[in-house]
Amino acid sequence: MRTGAVILGTCVSAVLLAAAGALYLLAQNNGSEHYRKSIDLVRQIQLLSSDWSMEVTRVKSNPLADFDSLAAFIPRMERLKANLSDAARRIPDLPDRLASDIQAYLAAIDAREERVERFKTGYAVVRNSNRYLPLAAANVLRQAQDANDEDLARGISGLTRNVNLYLATPTDEAQSRIASEIRKLREASVSYPPALANALANLYSHAEVLVAKQGPTEQLFAQATSSDISDLTNQLSDAMEFEAGKRQALAAWYERGMLAVFAALVLFWILLALQQRMRGGAVAARAAIEIEPALLAEAGAEPAEAGIAASAEPDPAAAPPDDGSPAPPALAAGSPRHAEADAALLHGFVVKSLATILAASAEEVSGRMDYLRRTQQRIRDAIGNGNGDEAAGPAGEVEVDEEVETLSGIAINVRQRMNAIADLARRLDAFAGAPTNHVHRGMIDLNACVENAISAAEADSGATIVSNLGEVPEVFATAGDFEMLLGELLDNSIAAVRDLEDRNGIVKVDTARKDDEILITVIDNGAGIAPEQRANVFKPFYTSRDGAMGIGLAFAGHLARKYEGVIKINSLPGQGTVARVTLPAGIAAP
Repeated sequence: MRTGAVILGTCVSAVLLAAAGALYLLAQNNGSEHYRKSIDLVRQIQLLSSDWSMEVTRVKSNPLADFDSLAAFIPRMERLKANLSDAARRIPDLPDRLASDIQAYLAAIDAREERVERFKTGYAVVRNSNRYLPLAAANVLRQAQDANDEDLARGISGLTRNVNLYLATPTDEAQSRIASEIRKLREASVSYPPALANALANLYSHAEVLVAKQGPTEQLFAQATSSDISDLTNQLSDAMEFEAGKRQALAAWYERGMLAVFAALVLFWILLALQQRMRGGAVAARAAIEIEPALLAEAGAEPAEAGIAASAEPDPAAAPPDDGSPAPPALAAGSPRHAEADAALLHGFVVKSLATILAASAEEVSGRMDYLRRTQQRIRDAIGNGNGDEAAGPAGEVEVDEEVETLSGIAINVRQRMNAIADLARRLDAFAGAPTNHVHRGMIDLNACVENAISAAEADSGATIVSNLGEVPEVFATAGDFEMLLGELLDNSIAAVRDLEDRNGIVKVDTARKDDEILITVIDNGAGIAPEQRANVFKPFYTSRDGAMGIGLAFAGHLARKYEGVIKINSLPGQGTVARVTLPAGIAAP
């Protein structure tokens, strides 16, 4: 698997694993565990509250019971409340409504504790007065009988009877009647001996306590033993159960998403492996096909000169259409590759380009060889006819001499053509097989590449070149590729302005950034390019200049597509040419 594919797979795997980890954390930390703990604590509080109510009832029904058992519930309830508050705080994204319900529930428990404490205090006084009221009444009756005070004895008996009736059925009328009787007895007690007056005062106090405290104590008892905590517990637990169910359903979706991410990761690696295998097969299918030696041997070339590989695939550096639209961009480049990949890419360009010229030359040589066969046969026929026909004397000799001279010229032309092809093939093959271990990729300054290319072009030609370099971002690429690309464009512009007679030749290089693109523009005021020529300038080995090989712009277009860019040529004959290189602002390493 190629390095770029491995890097891509690693990056995608890291992203998918991070997504799976996030889904796992969401599934584990959705708060359902804390919800369950909170619900369990609410149920425990409900049970403890019920036990507390039962203990309050038992204490009230037993006049001799103490209140220590009621106090023992308080620390247990405090621990449960603290645990419930802590569990609620640990729930992530607790709904405000549910948080308010929990606070109201804890406040209701606090109110229950306060009512129990008030009941303990009030009931202790009521139980004491209820216990000592008969004793106080008996003491007063005994003293009244000793003093032969029948009115006082009847009044004490009536007061005791009314208090007992009031305790059984508290009413406002009974309370008013008891208060009136106590007032009359208190007014009459001023004339009694001190012992009797003190006994009456003790009786009055117990009666007044019972009348004043019995009703409120009964209300506190009802509140302390009510079912409000049970009702609130059911409401709160139902709400928390509902929310916990939602969280569990969401956790299930998170887990399914996590499994889907793992499945996508496995599928991605399978598809990546298949893509790499198919790509390897495509590369193998585009392997070089050796040109038949017989094709060139028939034209007189040595077989050693014919061992040149050519690609059967159409040339990728074909020129843009006549409407001036840019050439289609190459496939998107991936991660940085090894230096050997550049050598393979460059070699592919060379052999494909060479295939074009070899195909055209082979067609031309084949036509000329057919002409040679036909001419040879004509000469044989002419010589054979001349042996028995004197009429064919001087005229026939002149025609044969012309044919022989034509044959000689054709043979020389074919031999020159084949020698040139063989020499060019050797040069290109050596160029394509040059070592590339010295090539290093990194963040390069395009303006520096422009300056280096201008310096090299000026040194070779002596031409004057001006530049206007704007602010462009650095790109991840090879500086040598861009210097070669710019060098080819500068060579063509310099050649276009070299022989101007009516004006001074100027070549200008601009760099700029426009939106997400980097623009490198080479402008000259040379002779320009005719429309019919401009359509072919990117074809390998097409040239209109004597002595030129015709691979400069084809190679420049190949380098531009290597970095996902395009070259667009605009020209007006007699006025000049504009060559614009457009690159993405962030160029990925090929």
